[in-house]
Amino acid sequence: MSIKNLFYCVLFIVSCSKDPVFYKVDFNVSPDNGGSISMPSDLYREGEIINTSASASKNYLFNNWSGDFSSNDSIIELTIDSDKIITANFSKKKFEINISIEGNGWVSKRLIQNGIKNDYVHGSIVEILANANPGWSFVNWKGDINNKTTNPQNITVNGIKNITAVFEEEFLGKNTSKFLALGDSYTIGAGVDFSERWPVQFLKELKSYTDQIDTLQIIATSGWRVEDLKNAMNNANLDPPYGLVSLLIGVNNQFQGQNAIGFRPEFVDILDRSLKLVKNKKERLFVVSIPDWGASPFGAGFDRTKVSKEIDEFNSVIKEETEKRGVQYFDVTQISRRALTDESLIADDRLHPSGKMYKLWVDKIIPVISKIFE
Repeated sequence: MSIKNLFYCVLFIVSCSKDPVFYKVDFNVSPDNGGSISMPSDLYREGEIINTSASASKNYLFNNWSGDFSSNDSIIELTIDSDKIITANFSKKKFEINISIEGNGWVSKRLIQNGIKNDYVHGSIVEILANANPGWSFVNWKGDINNKTTNPQNITVNGIKNITAVFEEEFLGKNTSKFLALGDSYTIGAGVDFSERWPVQFLKELKSYTDQIDTLQIIATSGWRVEDLKNAMNNANLDPPYGLVSLLIGVNNQFQGQNAIGFRPEFVDILDRSLKLVKNKKERLFVVSIPDWGASPFGAGFDRTKVSKEIDEFNSVIKEETEKRGVQYFDVTQISRRALTDESLIADDRLHPSGKMYKLWVDKIIPVISKIFE
């Protein structure tokens, strides 16, 4: 074949080859701010294989591809064989609002903006309302919530919420304005006038802070052990709740030879009974330590070191069991030991505290207990 003929043959072959075919691929995102796609909408050559991926925006999740291509995988491989319109679909993340209850009541939820049932899309606003059962009242919220006392309040959903509604039993009854003082000779004020008894001085001082407590009832007698006080309480027709209760007991258990180990279960029982008298409102019960009678002139006839050691052992039990229950404990024992060098702190019977010492007890107790009624 001549060179001329070869040229015409090559020209014919080239002129007869097909032009490349391109197809338009449109990528869309739904909703518009739900995410993005790694490939742009553009013309792609027929037969070309492209890889693309969908990425969700903050607080969104990828769902699927739809249109001229379907897949639930965010990363796809696409063979170009025609024009295509493909959409990457996203949805807002959904979160739960989990509500728990302390006490007796319930919480309603009302959707103000967006979302269904207990799953709420990011950005939803949900109103929560605490509803107390009869005889109970709402106290506060706990958990994933900023304003602890507002009821109802709106929650903006931006994650899983774990919230607790706290209810407390209403403090109602004929004795809620009464201070009930439980004890023995220290509570009855042996050796001093009525006005010098520490519960009397305490109530007088408390009235300068609040008018919620205006009456005093004393159940106490000299020589009482724990079991004697319990029997007296059983026979007193007590009608809780009381506005305030104090407990000071145990000196006669120690004086009559009982040890702290045997004393513990008896004290626990009377302490728990005392808590029931305030309907388990622990802030309305307080416990006073046993004074050290060995520091009195009467105590000079005994082994004062031994007496002090035993008193400390009893008070250790009292303090431990009291604070374990979240009840306020007041240590007046150290005050009682001042009597070793100051006999003005002892009554004329040379054993029990004087009104002056009782005033020191009150001065220690009042700043704490008065805050309950602020």
